[in-house]
Amino acid sequence: MRRILFVDDQKEILNAHSELLEKYRGQVETMFALGVDAALELARSAPIDVVVADLQMRQMDGPALLRKMKEEHPDIIRLLLCGRHEFDSIFVALPTAHQIIAKPLDIEVLLNIIERTCRLRELLTDSLRKKIGGVEALPSIPTVYLELTRAMADPNVTNLKIARVIEKDPAMAAKTLQLVNSACFGMSKQIMSLDSAIALLGMDLIKNLSLSVHIFAALEGLAVRSYFSFDAEQQHSLITAKVAKRLVSGRRPSQNAFTAALLHDIGKLVLAVCIPEKFIKAQLASKASGRPLHEIEAEMLAVTHAEVGAYLLGLWGLPYPIVEAVAYHHNPTAAMERTFDVPSAVAVANALVDNTRGDPPLAIAEHLQSLAVIDELPAWTAIAHEELERLTPANVRI
Repeated sequence: MRRILFVDDQKEILNAHSELLEKYRGQVETMFALGVDAALELARSAPIDVVVADLQMRQMDGPALLRKMKEEHPDIIRLLLCGRHEFDSIFVALPTAHQIIAKPLDIEVLLNIIERTCRLRELLTDSLRKKIGGVEALPSIPTVYLELTRAMADPNVTNLKIARVIEKDPAMAAKTLQLVNSACFGMSKQIMSLDSAIALLGMDLIKNLSLSVHIFAALEGLAVRSYFSFDAEQQHSLITAKVAKRLVSGRRPSQNAFTAALLHDIGKLVLAVCIPEKFIKAQLASKASGRPLHEIEAEMLAVTHAEVGAYLLGLWGLPYPIVEAVAYHHNPTAAMERTFDVPSAVAVANALVDNTRGDPPLAIAEHLQSLAVIDELPAWTAIAHEELERLTPANVRI
């Protein structure tokens, strides 16, 4: 049974949480802390799976509390409650909170997130680390991405400031502009400056593109005889991201879907760089047998690129919805979704971009049936066709 600690500095709010959870007593064990000091003391004295804190508290705000929790108890899953009007100003919370939950608190949504996050945490455990024992020298998170995240925590940051950060890595700046001007974005005129690109696409999209660009560039420079097309992989990831973003509603879910799809195959790049010979054998076996690569990887490497990618992004501290979608992009049923969400969107987008006939793998089709959204498949297939048709022969490679 999951043990959840709720933290607030207003007793009436904690009482309201307690009343909402009354009928779930047999499913979860709850604890309530009035204020930060009480929360930290409880965490030190009893095992806790999840802490849920409010963004706004007088003694110490939610992000600051979660930062201390992260320092003292890194295994505790950290969730932050905030008002919908505050969603656009919570970049500062992203390094410390695993997930952000909108107020007023919906217990079904909370329990869904807790179960999925705990399941993912269990996936990214010592067992997986042992499986990835042959994958050495995992790349560090790009420093420019970290600087971008810090800059975007400032509500007054300008497009010019973001552009100056990206320009610190000229190769990344050039590649970002190349991507923005590709057929994927369908711009009516050529974009010549990062300032213009940011104004047209938005800071979030540029930040996510920059993360992807930096990763691909860094790993491409380390590649050794991997028989792996970095250009083709980057093209596939970008198209998949554009499709995935259109399959979910809501600003933050669509952003998470875009980022997760951009990075969903990062594990392939890591395997291609870190264990090229083994990865080559897996690729050749997949082509010879006609079976999916991830199935061959599981048999030959005891781990798949989805798990490797999720493990890396988890180490980097990316938001759990993104890590979760990467981990389960071949098997969204394992994400324990109760409704169609980011993991399913990325899995469907990946399947449709890979197979333009609109026939996803049986496991994904059965998953959509279980979520009662299978009737949406024709419309989603049309979206994938629309994005793919924007690619002219001259733009097949980025």
